Amino acid sequence: MRSTLVILSLFFFSSSAIADWSAVGSGDYIASSYADRASIKRNGATATMSGLYDFKRQDFTPEGKGLYSTVVLREYDCAQRRVRLLSSIDFAGHMGTGGAVDTSARVGRWEEIVAGALDEAFWTIACKG
Repeated sequence: MRSTLVILSLFFFSSSAIADWSAVGSGDYIASSYADRASIKRNGATATMSGLYDFKRQDFTPEGKGLYSTVVLREYDCAQRRVRLLSSIDFAGHMGTGGAVDTSARVGRWEEIVAGALDEAFWTIACKG
């Protein structure tokens, strides 16, 4: 039940029509990254925030479904500088548009934030922004 709620809330809050996507980093030849500052929810030393990866070229799910963007919901441990994935949705179109082609509510393991890496930029927005 909890995973279904996470997926549904991610889908609702990640709609490109209501999301406040702000560019994170400079992008590269593979993808551009965005954070939805309006989705930030803080609870003590943790925060959750939606992010989006918009791919320059079509990518594919393991089942072979085409996608151009992925919206993720991550949890950030602001005190210990860690992050983990809570859920993700792959979309057929750019910037979270088109139909959802795949979803996942598999909670990932905590990973340390690496100084200078893209996750540090997301962590800074979620925890200090």
